[in-house]
Amino acid sequence: KNQQKMARNLLTVTLAAACLLAAAVSVAAADEKVLTLTVKNFDETVKKHPFMVVEFYAPWCGHCKQLEPEFEKAAAALEGNLDAGVPITLGKVDATVERSLGEKYGVQGYPTLKIFSNGADPVEYEGPRDADGIVSYLLKRAGPASALLDNADKAVALKEKEPVIMVFAGKVTDDWTKAADSMRDLVAWVHTSNKGVMSKLGVKDGVTVLKKFDEGSAVYSGSVGDADALKKFVNLHRRQVAMPVKKGDQAALKIVFEDEAVPNAFLFTASGGSEIDTFREGVMAHRGEFVTAHFVQSDFSEAFSHFGMDKFANDKGLPKVLIEDRKEGLRYVMEGEVTKASVGKFLTSFKEGKLEPFLKSEEAPASNDELVKVIVGVTYQDEVNMSGKWTLLEAYAPWCGHCKRLIPVWEDLGEAFKSADNVVVAKIDATSNDLPKALGVTGFPTLLLFKGDGSPPENYSGERDYASLANFVSKKTGAKPASGFKPKSGEAAKPSEPLDKMALRFFNTDFQVPWMSSGYKVSGLYLAAICVFLLFVASIALVIACLSRDAPPP
Repeated sequence: KNQQKMARNLLTVTLAAACLLAAAVSVAAADEKVLTLTVKNFDETVKKHPFMVVEFYAPWCGHCKQLEPEFEKAAAALEGNLDAGVPITLGKVDATVERSLGEKYGVQGYPTLKIFSNGADPVEYEGPRDADGIVSYLLKRAGPASALLDNADKAVALKEKEPVIMVFAGKVTDDWTKAADSMRDLVAWVHTSNKGVMSKLGVKDGVTVLKKFDEGSAVYSGSVGDADALKKFVNLHRRQVAMPVKKGDQAALKIVFEDEAVPNAFLFTASGGSEIDTFREGVMAHRGEFVTAHFVQSDFSEAFSHFGMDKFANDKGLPKVLIEDRKEGLRYVMEGEVTKASVGKFLTSFKEGKLEPFLKSEEAPASNDELVKVIVGVTYQDEVNMSGKWTLLEAYAPWCGHCKRLIPVWEDLGEAFKSADNVVVAKIDATSNDLPKALGVTGFPTLLLFKGDGSPPENYSGERDYASLANFVSKKTGAKPASGFKPKSGEAAKPSEPLDKMALRFFNTDFQVPWMSSGYKVSGLYLAAICVFLLFVASIALVIACLSRDAPPP
């Protein structure tokens, strides 16, 4: 009887497990707002949806993890939304598993988002990364370049919603449609010939820009067919003078960082107030030549650190005006009181090339005799670029996981080459110290080998273990690691992946079955189902075997 009871319990548990797994899989599939794409279903799925945005991600990528909940919220908000005239679908590809898809679409970093629309070649998604921003951007991107406004109520609603609207009043032309299509990501574009709509918007025949800041509206007097002039007009009026930039304001940050050819002029202030008005008056005459914005310390303290203005905040040296020349990778700080005249003169001096650059830098360490030499902004030139020695420099970020895993390897290199007269192993916090833009430090860690004679460094892109790096240094410099040195570091471990993500990745991966032909593969979900089924069959067989045995004598 005990055997029979155990068999029945085993059967019950097995059935429950099978049901739970099936329910979990079906619920996950039903609730999935962001479609999971693989090599197997990618082409079919993209072809099925007229407008689709695909995220190529890596499970270990921090930026991907930050984007994931926003992407899910955006997908949920867009479900069933036909405001753009077509359904908008979001999908995702684990590019570490589906490597061929990443290679096919030129994925070089994570996350990479691409827009697939009606069979055309995919284009890069360049919009916001928050849910509301994604939804707003995609509704504009998927719909017609210029929307027809034929209802006064819709006109009022649009005016309340959009910060900048380009309006064509009259009979729409091909030139207007082309212009709208080329700049649809910048502002909202509409056209109308409805007198009631024109009255609600406060526009007359021709082209008018409506905005929620500065002068409120402006009339374009040029030809719609003059694409360059119209683009200049749009850029002039979509950039608010002395624009406020707060933490998390993706739209403002995009304007600040979108065009390297246009320098930035920033005001950094502790509390705002009249200083902002004074700054606005000073930059007004230069509004077409600079992107102008202001940062308040309590709203966005991280911006102060990024631009090196935290040192002035700590010393009560605010407000400060800074010009950022992103094309050359240089910054300039205005000295003295912030007045309308001084700000205007500062901007004019920049255009005339009369300013000396400002270098963001930490204090040089008083003692610098560790295995890995510490470099800061003010010591880079003398101790690296023109040091007369080979220098292997790591440009790192304190928050970077890859950089943290490289620490023991870098210390091993410092110890291995400490007796070499012509080699220095060094590091620099590239988030707190300025480096020349020509070095191309855009990701972390960036590993550079300098000759020390002012010539451009060599960028190291090989494996980041001790043996590979030591061999690279020896080959380039002729120096050898200390005799008998044994590194303490092992291979840098990859960050662990959450169990639920690992399971989903397994379900979505295709596996080659050993006894089948080379072209035959099955999904992880299918394999899991087979395993559950076999377990179920084995349990049934065990139960039958137990029940068929003769009961033991009393």
